[in-house]
Amino acid sequence: MRLEGFSNGAYETQSRIVAGDRLVNKFVELIPQGNKARAALFDCPGLPTFATGTATPGRGIFAHDGRCFGVMGARLEEVNSDGTLTNRGTVAVDANPATFDTNGDGGNQLFVTSGGSGYVLNLTTNVLTTPLSSGANVGGQLDGFFVSLNTSTSTMRISESLDGSTWSGTQIAQRTSASDPWIAMIVARGEIYLFGDKTGEVWYNAGLSPFPFAERPEGFFQTGISAAYSLAKFAGTIAWLGRTELGNPAVYIMDGYTPVQISTPAVEWAIQGYDDAVGVEDALGWSYDRNGHKFYVLTFPTSNRTWVYDATTRKWHERGYWDSASADFLEYRALFHAHCFNRNLVMDSDGFRVYSMSDTTYTDVGGAELRRIRRGPHIAAENKRLFIHAIELEAERGVGQTSGQGVDPQIGLRMSRDGGFTWGASRMRTMGAIGEYGTRIRWEQCGSGRDVVPELWTTDPAPSRWFDLSYAATVGRN
Repeated sequence: MRLEGFSNGAYETQSRIVAGDRLVNKFVELIPQGNKARAALFDCPGLPTFATGTATPGRGIFAHDGRCFGVMGARLEEVNSDGTLTNRGTVAVDANPATFDTNGDGGNQLFVTSGGSGYVLNLTTNVLTTPLSSGANVGGQLDGFFVSLNTSTSTMRISESLDGSTWSGTQIAQRTSASDPWIAMIVARGEIYLFGDKTGEVWYNAGLSPFPFAERPEGFFQTGISAAYSLAKFAGTIAWLGRTELGNPAVYIMDGYTPVQISTPAVEWAIQGYDDAVGVEDALGWSYDRNGHKFYVLTFPTSNRTWVYDATTRKWHERGYWDSASADFLEYRALFHAHCFNRNLVMDSDGFRVYSMSDTTYTDVGGAELRRIRRGPHIAAENKRLFIHAIELEAERGVGQTSGQGVDPQIGLRMSRDGGFTWGASRMRTMGAIGEYGTRIRWEQCGSGRDVVPELWTTDPAPSRWFDLSYAATVGRN
């Protein structure tokens, strides 16, 4: 019998007896009808090292016209195509990420905000200057004007057109449409999105003088932001961790000028727990496209958790760095993203490296073990005792490596017989050495229980593409 819902996203509610599904470091891909399975669980990419720096942590990365820049600690580094780094200057540091934008060929400048200051790198001479020594918490660019948000004063400031070295003291806009101050900003879709903690608004280039930008009348919305740096361009729009004046942190995307909630009740229950315990103001959001999927990655550093939304399937999964000492996942160490040199490049939130996503590397940051799990739906029959004779995984087999660990890749099954509260020991099976395509991944004599939850896991450096889980069982009399 097929276990319905096995190839699905994460959905762990506040009652694990109802639903305790977890999916970590794997994502769902829906399969067109007429094929062997309706969905599959594929691997999130490994993270081989692309460049190694001397400062930590990674605080932002940006690519434009074949050049890539990152802030690592207090250093602005240019990331070169051969994996070397070139230091372009020193920037101020605070607890927030750095932001980047460029005014393109017209100005040939890179605008960087870091530690509350605004920096301009001349992309011809590679000279770094500091035109804004304070009050530059977030930066962007629209129609040749660099834009800076001062979150302390809730003011937006712009540079001269195509000249980020000149900022007039009169080119400033103050929020007037609502009482909650601006605390976050992003430039996307040719407009400026500004957020308070309860409401937000959209500004555009109205061609006015002397200040060219104006609030778009239809662009006011009654959803604010819970974490200023959760804002990210995503799937042709923007995504963020927000909330209304009634509370309840949730994840939104913008549809036109209307915020649309994309987080499930299960994800929101998890986020509410973080908020109640330690707050969510430090959550960080970023996005990337890969293998036909569009991912929004939302990390909660203080709570040590990362959630990922896939716009292609509208499914959620978790990502995490496996901490063997605590036998638990910590937050995903990859942070921020830039696509350059035909690579998806990411920073390390707790290290000094730049990583390149890879579908043929099966390790986490720094070569650490990359653990993947799927905790499936319950196997139950109206609270009657089930005698489970066998469990079989339908997966790609014969995936072993040619040498070293992974020659005979293993997958573990552990089971809970009380609905997910306690767990038995793992039983290992092979996924097949290279070329052993007929391998069956099967566990027999799986015992009994009234509410059985299976969990599959693997750490071996080999692809683990899972499709279905089936079981053979008989129902007892009581």
